[in-house]
Amino acid sequence: MLILGYGNTLRRDDGLGVALAEALAAESPAGVEVRACHQLTPELAEPVSRAAAVVFVDAALPGIGSVRLRRLRPNTAATVGSHDCAPESILGLAGALYGRVPPAWLLELPGEDFALGEGLSARGVESLQKGLHRLRRWLDRRCRSAAG
Repeated sequence: MLILGYGNTLRRDDGLGVALAEALAAESPAGVEVRACHQLTPELAEPVSRAAAVVFVDAALPGIGSVRLRRLRPNTAATVGSHDCAPESILGLAGALYGRVPPAWLLELPGEDFALGEGLSARGVESLQKGLHRLRRWLDRRCRSAAG
């Protein structure tokens, strides 16, 4: 299982994905590889292709309302640049280059302050806690179904 948390920690709530990845990595869940990165890049297609499943974790604008986990499909038609790839593009690249696309989800954590600065807003802290809770439950269910 691969968890990829990404975002810009110098733009307050935009760093939610990184904050979640760092918190989860500190727990060292068995069978889970956790990576925190500033942005998604094409180099991630290789570890994504090897994963049993992958969850991308990113901040979302306040409009989504609450923490949301949604299934992703690969995008094979997207142009992939050297910086800032969409999760769907990374999945498409994994399939094109390595012949394998694992099941994938995006965990969206709503924030409210994306201005320059460090630290999370009150809404960001709430989203982080709810996101961690939701991801832990999801991982627990996935691990139980794989073992059974």
